[in-house]
Amino acid sequence: MSLDEKRRQKKLAKKAARRKAKLSDKKEILISRGAGAENIALALNSPLHECIIPEGLFDIGIGNILTSRKMPNGNVAFSIFLLDVFCLGVKNAYFFIMSRSEYDDKIRRIKLDADFKSLAPECVRKLVESAEAYAGELGFDPHPDYRSARKIFGDIDTEKCPMQFEFGKDGRPLFISGPNDTQAKCMKIMETLTKSCGPGGFHYMIGVNPGI
Repeated sequence: MSLDEKRRQKKLAKKAARRKAKLSDKKEILISRGAGAENIALALNSPLHECIIPEGLFDIGIGNILTSRKMPNGNVAFSIFLLDVFCLGVKNAYFFIMSRSEYDDKIRRIKLDADFKSLAPECVRKLVESAEAYAGELGFDPHPDYRSARKIFGDIDTEKCPMQFEFGKDGRPLFISGPNDTQAKCMKIMETLTKSCGPGGFHYMIGVNPGI
């Protein structure tokens, strides 16, 4: 192995270690805020607090969807789903338990990025699960934390939602690269879409200099 290659491997190892440390810190924060197994079970059986989605989600194509529950001790349990309704489905997902003041502050910061509106719980669940299913048909899996975050829905019945959601753009999937999407990731997504939709069966917009 050349000296340059050894240096590259060392840098990669350091990056991996920092990433692992950050993930560990996040887990500790959740535990310190009461997200233990018993509290999670209690949270998921608590009354719904609010369900919100961004205004113009299907015009923008991407946005945060939130469902929260108010716990008996005053804390708020909630899940946030970053939805790409044009193509990739559930790009990210989080579950939190916070004090009411922390929750209000987080919601305030989230609302700085977009205008939000309330939506019936059954329709929010239907939206999230339908987006995940749409992306799945194209060959894309939801974020790894989706399976945990979706538990916030509990026994909400999607059959009660009369709304129908149309995913993609102009009848086809539309992939829009993000600022953190590497060239390799973009190419992998394009290959997946070509496989599922055929050449020319989808739209795409890739930045001139995707993240490296």
